[in-house]
Amino acid sequence: MGRIITIITFITVFIFGAGFSAINTDPVAVNYYLGSISLPLSIIIVLAIVLGAVIAAFALFMGTLRLRYENRRLSKKLELSEQEINSLRILPVKDSH
Repeated sequence: MGRIITIITFITVFIFGAGFSAINTDPVAVNYYLGSISLPLSIIIVLAIVLGAVIAAFALFMGTLRLRYENRRLSKKLELSEQEINSLRILPVKDSH
């Protein structure tokens, strides 16, 4: 059922995208620091969406790397604590009386 919903969503977005692209074929000038370029509006919007997705994926990747590092650090700390607890369990209990 989930695959069907995904396929229907993909087809719907594709149809809307194709319609949007067909309607907005007028060239738009984009000025940037080194010059300017003239492209159809639909291409500019698609490029902006792709660039946003790439930047978001990079940000998520960096966050994941930070969490992996913290997870590895905490796992090592847990392992050392468990070793210390096991070594303390081996020691005999001495009564002070």
